[in-house]
Amino acid sequence: MQFLSARSLLYVRVLLLAIIAFFCIKDPSVLLESGFAVLLGQAMQLNIILLDTSNPLIGITAVTFATLAISDLIPLLADNIEYFETIVPTRLFLYFGLAAYSYVTKSPIFSNNIIFVYSFFEIWFNFLIYNNLRDERYYRIKKFIEENGDKLNPDEAVRVAEVD
Repeated sequence: MQFLSARSLLYVRVLLLAIIAFFCIKDPSVLLESGFAVLLGQAMQLNIILLDTSNPLIGITAVTFATLAISDLIPLLADNIEYFETIVPTRLFLYFGLAAYSYVTKSPIFSNNIIFVYSFFEIWFNFLIYNNLRDERYYRIKKFIEENGDKLNPDEAVRVAEVD
């Protein structure tokens, strides 16, 4: 079994998005000038973004992060694991593409440390969530087969190999 379940990792992701939304409203320089964001941006030779706190784009960014947090919180509270089994691999693919595009191109809009660091964290979180979701699905299927194995038709039964 894993140390953290997929559900707890999803709650951590929701909390992280809510914290990012809060800091976008309260003091965006905490996010923009954090040591890790600057260090990773310099290591990848990306542009370092510094914004004025009165920039109106920070407000829409805070609303976007809050919406992302709420859009994950609602299915999480409804215990809709199938939603996350489909959306997490899609997010992982899209954030891989965004991080690669941010690093490869020299577009002033996408090629900066904030886009890359956020994509990096999303890749990391979604990869952890994806692995835990797969592991939990395997154990759910294994438990179902153990409980209902006698009811399954041997010709139509799915063959499950023991991994443990």
